[in-house]
Amino acid sequence: MLKKTSFESRGNPTLSIEDFALKLRENGDFWRMHLDYCKSGMNNELGVYSHRQKAPDVTTVGNETTISYSGLIAEDGSVHNIKLVLKIIQRNGALYFSADMENNGDVRINELQYPFFEFEKINENSECDELIVPEGLGRSIKNPHDSVKSAHTEYMAADYKNIWSIYSYPGQMSMPWFGIQSGGKYLYMGWHSEIWRRCSFAIGTEPRESDDKYVIYTISSYPAVNPGEKILYDNFVLAGFDGDWRNGADFYRTWADNEWHHPVRKNGAKQIMGWQRVILKHQYGEIFHTYNDLPRIYKEGAEYGINMILLFAWWKEGMDNGYPNYEPDPDLGGGDMLKKAIEEINEMGGIVVLYANGHLIDASTDYYKNEGIKYTVKDIERNEYREFYKFSNNGTLLRYGHKTFATGCHGTEKWREKLLEIEKKHLSLGSNGTFFDQLGCCFNFCFDDTHEHGRRIDLDPEFRLKTIKEMKKILGNDQYFGTEWTIDRISEEVDFVHGCGFGQNFSEDAYPYVFKYTFPDVLISNRFLHDEREGWKRDLNYAFTFGLIFDVSIYRGRAESVNIVPEYAAYVKKLIDFRKKYLEFFTEGALNMPSVSIPEGVKAAEYRLNGKCIMTVWNDSDEAVEMFGKTIPSDSVDILEPEN
Repeated sequence: MLKKTSFESRGNPTLSIEDFALKLRENGDFWRMHLDYCKSGMNNELGVYSHRQKAPDVTTVGNETTISYSGLIAEDGSVHNIKLVLKIIQRNGALYFSADMENNGDVRINELQYPFFEFEKINENSECDELIVPEGLGRSIKNPHDSVKSAHTEYMAADYKNIWSIYSYPGQMSMPWFGIQSGGKYLYMGWHSEIWRRCSFAIGTEPRESDDKYVIYTISSYPAVNPGEKILYDNFVLAGFDGDWRNGADFYRTWADNEWHHPVRKNGAKQIMGWQRVILKHQYGEIFHTYNDLPRIYKEGAEYGINMILLFAWWKEGMDNGYPNYEPDPDLGGGDMLKKAIEEINEMGGIVVLYANGHLIDASTDYYKNEGIKYTVKDIERNEYREFYKFSNNGTLLRYGHKTFATGCHGTEKWREKLLEIEKKHLSLGSNGTFFDQLGCCFNFCFDDTHEHGRRIDLDPEFRLKTIKEMKKILGNDQYFGTEWTIDRISEEVDFVHGCGFGQNFSEDAYPYVFKYTFPDVLISNRFLHDEREGWKRDLNYAFTFGLIFDVSIYRGRAESVNIVPEYAAYVKKLIDFRKKYLEFFTEGALNMPSVSIPEGVKAAEYRLNGKCIMTVWNDSDEAVEMFGKTIPSDSVDILEPEN
């Protein structure tokens, strides 16, 4: 029996914090800070906890409360000449938190955890709590208190104080908010920062041996306030809703629409159904295809509705080599042959987009040694971040280490100029746009204060966004921009996202409604399905149901073409044909959870557009089910048109 359920979208909080059965831990903290002496052999993460401080000055005027400290006491008893002024403002049903930090001491304020809540319970039964976090496309975690216990590091952190599940944004998280759903209510925490900064959202618990039971709910920001500096961080938000996580998503989307969300989607990009991800020359040097093979590869994929090639390793050095050098390879046929191949594919109605990496610099290149080293990201000890790739053939030696990379800082004009130069190279070769890998992930803190960000270590996101906006300016209306990883402010700037992160393929706790409900118009691919392994159809059904296009990368881009997996290819065609029939719903519609109760083992999503509705339905059970008078076999999908 399908029963209609109701949900009314709300953009503003509907509950005050008092409406929850909140019970704060006695003598718990409501902020924490972590200091750094910045000297070798001295404590580089010295905790300062609110419960250890002398009584602050507290004043309340109207809806604004100010809490002031003239100095701070660290957990080791040391006293620091740091003025901290916290404000809590009640506005439109939500609480907004700010922290003004004035550092007159001899330490650096690396991290602020604020607001910081230690709850004994959020509602009556904590075992019924559900953490909804936009990790990738979304994750649902039942009983988060017990789930956090599995995050114990065993060795690397102070788990004898607290155990933490930490979600970084941007990167691991696609949006800067999360919340706990309990008893028909939703407690939202977010950071509505006008300046796009790195942060972390964290859920913590008591240590293993503790007799207490509580959950910590906080945001970590990274102001890196040096001696002599005064910095304000604001717009941390706590809000309550009568309903579920969608109220929090609406609240965030309303803020985004007012502050930064103004996407312009290219209509042509909406026709992209998926791509064959093709590697021409592998990381260890083996050539799989030449430029001359590309028209055949495209044609074989197009027979199954796959209308794009995302072309990797088309340059001399091959995949994950030579960055940022991108010159056509004579061994693959030379630049003229590459242009000709792209032209032939275009004549068949296809799209070819060339790859580059927007993050890595090959440490073996002359570019790195002579110039790039000046533009790299530096860690807390002012050493370069290094990444090491271990791709190999069928031997073992390269698995111990092959390639070493530094990472480019977008807070340097020369690195941004280098990426623009690469983009122009793409276009000169006839590419139908440009794809820059890792622009939506791998964010770092940069401590090189000679860069444009100066001493502000957390501005990588802000400068990456600047990079992308500059690169978009030179693209024509029929040229597309893509990057890897689903991140709200970047995903809304690009034409397609090469999906990465949690929820890009099926898992039991994947909850892709979270991002797709909030920003349904982003064109995102699935990921990580590389052959006809066990459960391959499940991953494709998942992708189709939640509106993802198809990243076809057989044997991780090494296969001759999609023809090597005919059953897989035929099923992709079936799903693409479904998508084409209702394309406007997938590219223009609003996605939501089903508004009717659905049979056990069935997963579904609703798409609404211009007063009409379709429902993608995936029967993941072992038996056929009946819905709206239609039989849906086990392990299959369909599209229904329920009465509106």
